[in-house]
Amino acid sequence: MNIYFYDNNEIQPNEMNSVFIDRVYCLDFHKFTELTWEHLGQVYLSLPNYISKENQLPMWFGEEDISPVYLYASVEPSGLQIIGELTLEQWKSWEHIFHEKLSDSPFPFFPC
Repeated sequence: MNIYFYDNNEIQPNEMNSVFIDRVYCLDFHKFTELTWEHLGQVYLSLPNYISKENQLPMWFGEEDISPVYLYASVEPSGLQIIGELTLEQWKSWEHIFHEKLSDSPFPFFPC
């Protein structure tokens, strides 16, 4: 299964080995069913360092403007936007697991 995404900025580690992430996964939300949305929620829960907060965007590691490292997901017209700042190692590990979860399920993508 192809996972389509693009980055809004180059992922380049700084002198502290931190990276800023602004990635969009080209999920076709128009084709999502109730079951697909539920499955995406289960994927969120299964990812490392998930933080559960009622009425908040899905987030991992910490909260923006509060924690030194954070990652969150937002449903946008362009797809699923992942934004955060964390170490390169944390990102690579999280991203690898996320890609595995996306590949294991028939989420609808569009080429971007």
